[in-house]
Amino acid sequence: MQQKRLVGRSPSLEASKLVLTLILAASASRDAALAQAAPENAQIEDVRVGAAVNDAGLTRQEEKVLVKTPRSGDFVGGQKAQTEHLERLSDFSQLVPNYRPNISNPQTSRPAIRGVGQGAGTGNGSENDTGFIIDNVFWKAVGFQWADFVEIENFELGLGPQGTAGGKNTTVGNIIVRTQLPSFERKATFETSFGNHTHLIEKLNVTGPIIDEKLAYRVTFFYDKDRGFLKDQVTGAGISDSNRWGARGQLYYVGDEVTDRLIFSYARSAEYNNNNNGPFSNSLQIFANGTIATDYATTVFRRLGKQILTFDPYKPYYTHLGTLDSRTITVSNELNWQLGENTFTSISAWGEFRLLPYNNTGNQLIDISDSHTNQWTDQYLQEFRLSSPKDQPLEWTVGLFGLYEKVFNYSETEYGSDAAQWFGSPTTSKGLLWGVDYHTDGKALTINGAAYGQATYHVDEQLALTFSLRNGYEVKEGSDFGWIQPGYLSGNFTLQQLANAVRGASSTQQFFDTGGTSKGANLLTGIFNPSYRYNDNILVYGLVGRGEKAAAVNFAVPIYDSTNAFKGFQPILTKREVSWDYEIGAKTNWLDGKLIANVNFYWNDLYNFQANQTDTSYVDSTGSPIRSTYLGSVPHVRLKGVEFTGRWNPIERLWINASGAFTEARYVSYPDAAPPADWIWTTNINGVKPPLTISRSNTRWENLPIWAFNIGANYEHPLGAAFAEWGEWAKQPVTLFGYINASWTDKILFTSPVATNTYWQAPFTILNAGFGLRSDDEHWSISFWVKNLLDRREVTNTTTSTNTSAANNNNGWSPGSATTPATMAFTNQPRSFGGSLLVKLY
Repeated sequence: MQQKRLVGRSPSLEASKLVLTLILAASASRDAALAQAAPENAQIEDVRVGAAVNDAGLTRQEEKVLVKTPRSGDFVGGQKAQTEHLERLSDFSQLVPNYRPNISNPQTSRPAIRGVGQGAGTGNGSENDTGFIIDNVFWKAVGFQWADFVEIENFELGLGPQGTAGGKNTTVGNIIVRTQLPSFERKATFETSFGNHTHLIEKLNVTGPIIDEKLAYRVTFFYDKDRGFLKDQVTGAGISDSNRWGARGQLYYVGDEVTDRLIFSYARSAEYNNNNNGPFSNSLQIFANGTIATDYATTVFRRLGKQILTFDPYKPYYTHLGTLDSRTITVSNELNWQLGENTFTSISAWGEFRLLPYNNTGNQLIDISDSHTNQWTDQYLQEFRLSSPKDQPLEWTVGLFGLYEKVFNYSETEYGSDAAQWFGSPTTSKGLLWGVDYHTDGKALTINGAAYGQATYHVDEQLALTFSLRNGYEVKEGSDFGWIQPGYLSGNFTLQQLANAVRGASSTQQFFDTGGTSKGANLLTGIFNPSYRYNDNILVYGLVGRGEKAAAVNFAVPIYDSTNAFKGFQPILTKREVSWDYEIGAKTNWLDGKLIANVNFYWNDLYNFQANQTDTSYVDSTGSPIRSTYLGSVPHVRLKGVEFTGRWNPIERLWINASGAFTEARYVSYPDAAPPADWIWTTNINGVKPPLTISRSNTRWENLPIWAFNIGANYEHPLGAAFAEWGEWAKQPVTLFGYINASWTDKILFTSPVATNTYWQAPFTILNAGFGLRSDDEHWSISFWVKNLLDRREVTNTTTSTNTSAANNNNGWSPGSATTPATMAFTNQPRSFGGSLLVKLY
């Protein structure tokens, strides 16, 4: 086996369909609820002022995650997020090694924890192993994560099975974001940043009382725009640009025994973010039987009579380039009511995510097709919790959860002027497919109702036993419908000619209706989490957890052979996914909390793991297999690894942070995987046909680094009234601050390990740094920053497209084929730098 290294519309609001299934159980944590329920804690300070810290410099939530909670997790505070300009989830991932957001665009992003998410399906009907919670509201669709987060209180990563203390059940972990509460102190800040690529970021944050000590508000606004770091040679449009804005409003009421927080959020974007790659070479495909595929340039000339303009990935020549237009609206309300010693919490939320993407119809000025999916998602959520007081021998939480989600997938493939000859022959009439629009309209419905409970019994001051249980019922419903919209010159052809041409281009029948399919299932999550505090410095714990992920909706299509004979449908619903997680770890703190060192070992078995599959059970009239991709299940995969986090305060005002992860993700049982591309040859030698399937059992996953590390340092140095001689206005003392952060990623295997030729990404480091000056009264701050200082442009994901038209829009690296060039993606942004000015208006 040769190895090569690369170095370098909207659905109606059917709230009445929200279903709640009720079951009781027993919870350990209620800190978040009490923090808002207790009137004395109602006034939460701004991020810059910072939440109250202990003698070791830890906020209450930071101390809980890093020191007290007997579960593995990671944490980034709001002060760090503001200083280091962490605005998007991809920024936070560089500080949390076992979290990979994989945020390529608002629809196909697949956030991953411990590697899960890299290998799973990416359709809109998919279920996530990784959950997303913002301000105690669970948002299911990945589109709700597509935004700038400009008022962060803190970012937290919860690991292992989730859902027994709130939110929806997930199997491997949750991303938890908390934003700043309104304050009863009048404040307003404005921050402006300007960087290379004409990058402009504006942030406004205003808060204050409406009724003193009773009702407060907070309003935030952001605007984020740049021109992208490379240009389309046809239109001059900036590829991978930023063009988004959003606004957020909050009301916070504090009564004697009640608090209530209402949040409204609106965000828009219109960006060229689905074209962040390009061809770097002619195709390089060599089949396992020794034959060499026709190169891409030859195919283009033979079919279209056109020459390749360039193989420079930084000079694309796109045809009909368009933006991805997204809109997100959310409304949520959290009520906390003190009932004697206990706290009752009600969380209600509605959100809508809409995406209207427009891709290009080809590179090199080729006009073949644009495949995109318009998406409308509506989600409704209602949750009730009842929590006991903390610091009791028995602490508990019980709750009820209900979620209703409706997804409408309006997929289109719009064929261009070169499509008929590309998919047919050079003599085919251009008018046969020109302007034809093939639609598949898919629907996915999720109704989830559950009850959960978690209880911690403190046997003594050292030993604590946590038991938790979640039982729920989830209904999945899905359907798909396919049809053809005629093109500019379709009147010159029969309907059968049109259908045959579209089938030849998309490899499926074009007129179909799967009808609706629904499936209900009981989902059980349970956790046993004992812990033992050896002394004030050492906490050891263990965990055994079982989680379940509901069936996913596969927006399926029927399978036909070349003679138009119907063979069957792909499955519409997958199997449920079951997770068994085993962990043991320790949390230690030394030197009065100035040194924290945590480690966690885990072993996680996933059964019926949901992933993209290839169906080869049908053959055409010649006996050749009909290969059809769908969302299915892998019998058994295993994750195992080590996670560690640490921070050290060696001298006053200097903090050093470090974290790392070893992750091994392996297919334990996968006997019928789809063969890699170089095992699907077209020319048989001595009658040897390509295999229909190939075993991936006992092989590691590709696209996932085994090791990842992060280390960073933050330092502040008071300068006193260094500028006093400039005038009365400059007598305020000032502080110099700086930071540096290095994120190292191990080598990444791009291709299947059973491929004849394997390709790797070399290890690389992303280095960020910055420094600045601020007044001690926090009236102003000026800083200068650089991200990706070494200008590393590595590829970290190689998910390739399954259709020719989008071959230049894959998310990673590919050696290409007869119909696609060798391509690489610009997953990491190149070096960016700039300056920021933060001013306190009042």
